[in-house]
Amino acid sequence: MRKVVLYIVLSIVLFSSCHSSKKIVSSNDYKQYEAISLYDSITKHYGDFSSVSFKFSIDSKELLKSLPIQVKGTVRIKKDSIIWISIAPTMNIEMVRCVLTQDSVKFYSKIQKVYYDGSIDSLNRNGNSIDFKTIQSIFLNELFFVDQHITDTIGMLKNFEVNIKNNISVMKTYSKKEFKKNDTLSLQQVWTINNDVFRISDVELTNINVEEKDELNLKVHYGNFETIDNINFPTQVSVKAKKNSTKITADMSYSKVNFNDELSFPFNLNDKYQKLDFKK
Repeated sequence: MRKVVLYIVLSIVLFSSCHSSKKIVSSNDYKQYEAISLYDSITKHYGDFSSVSFKFSIDSKELLKSLPIQVKGTVRIKKDSIIWISIAPTMNIEMVRCVLTQDSVKFYSKIQKVYYDGSIDSLNRNGNSIDFKTIQSIFLNELFFVDQHITDTIGMLKNFEVNIKNNISVMKTYSKKEFKKNDTLSLQQVWTINNDVFRISDVELTNINVEEKDELNLKVHYGNFETIDNINFPTQVSVKAKKNSTKITADMSYSKVNFNDELSFPFNLNDKYQKLDFKK
């Protein structure tokens, strides 16, 4: 049953389970100024919109190996409020629908005739930390900190150093050398920024659970940016996620991207569907 969740949001669990409460290495005041300046430039280029919708198609050997067809779907987002996802493999016949809010998640599978309706916290087991803000940021090509409960953005940015070469800036918490040498460090977060448009081209999160020897790595690449309603927005997203020996790769293409439309988020359950219980 858990594969339903993978179909809904690719590998959100792998995305979001790169979480750590370890303290990261601090940078000096100059590096902090560089990080804050770059952060301000990036956020100013997000664009002014309250909602977005787009069609998508997924190509993934791991996720779709049991399906002989290409998976397509629709995403609708009301910023900081709701994410609505509908997956229809072929001929517009819907297979899965999912709705996420800040504190809840619900979805159903028409093929398996099952559904889930509960809090996000009820899914956060075994070290996973599914978070609305992180998922939204990944969809919208926006910066996010692994701990989304952080309110002191400036204080968090002091943990990042910035390296600039030509038209590329790289923000990262600490070097791979430090990461390997110091066993008190468990999370490295790296952002690669295209300075021509101040948009994120690559994200990499690496997490090592020292106690359980549990290694996770997530790489996201954004490409084929198009200017839509004066907003530079990626139309291709490539994801590579690895948890120990488990690997997931997925290529997603966006089309028919629209900003600031009036959107609806319908979710009507069939009373004959069986409710899933993730506590078992």
